[in-house]
Amino acid sequence: MMAGIFGDLLVELAVCWGLILLVTGMYIWWPRHRKGVIRRIRLRLNLGKRSFWRDIHSVTAFCMSIGIAFLILTGLPWTGFWGQQLQKIGVITDTGIPAAVWGEKPTSIVPDEPTDDKVSTISIDEVVQIADSRDVNPGYDVYFPEGPKGVYTVQVFLPKSVNETTLHIDQYNGEVLDDYRYQEYGLLGKGISTGYTLHIGSEFGLINQVLGLIVCIGIVVIVITGLIMWWKRKPSNTLGAPPQPKNVKMVKGVIVIVVILSILFPLVGASLLLVLLLDWLVMRRIPRVKHWVG
Repeated sequence: MMAGIFGDLLVELAVCWGLILLVTGMYIWWPRHRKGVIRRIRLRLNLGKRSFWRDIHSVTAFCMSIGIAFLILTGLPWTGFWGQQLQKIGVITDTGIPAAVWGEKPTSIVPDEPTDDKVSTISIDEVVQIADSRDVNPGYDVYFPEGPKGVYTVQVFLPKSVNETTLHIDQYNGEVLDDYRYQEYGLLGKGISTGYTLHIGSEFGLINQVLGLIVCIGIVVIVITGLIMWWKRKPSNTLGAPPQPKNVKMVKGVIVIVVILSILFPLVGASLLLVLLLDWLVMRRIPRVKHWVG
């Protein structure tokens, strides 16, 4: 919100890459034998510091993987690019949140009055009375009309998704032009709305918030241990990547996953192409930079 559309796209890019790191990391870590999963969910304290940090990183990521993926996927529908496309699909297929909830509002009918008289509108107190009479959940917001044909909009989204309501009210005669409830959403819309309240921790109150906090702490642990692992394995005197794994088949699998997710999330694909062009045009052509990044 502070950086406008740029900040919104930056957040979207970060969470999309977070999902890619989660999926590819799980792919690399996942044992090729069924019995290996249980064996890997443990901390090996006697194998040195490198194995210690790797185990903390991988075990935490495995235990938190579902929660992290859930936080990412429930947040994506509200992003500026990918989320808008999903919302449009929901409107087109009639499975999402109605367009009037977010943008396409009805209009107020301006009364025919003499030009020397001022057209009166209903007061905010009357809007509140209308909302209360229609059993709108307490805690709703009231948005004032924009221009002569604008409408009063009453909306509530919290604490539970089933309480969601959007009213559009004629600013002159108080007629309720639209009344949308959660029950009228399509399947996709209900999933997006419930995912949102779970994402911010309001759907189930304190339990919801504690679970979200645990996942967020897990993410911090994963990031810190990942940084430590990179620092221990990176080439000396450079900031480059550690040596590539010797398992060529696994590397190909990672590439396939990244390509598929780059198609599903175009912003990631664009950033990946930008990095590849930067590497080809700058990093590899300037000796000092090439040595610095390894």
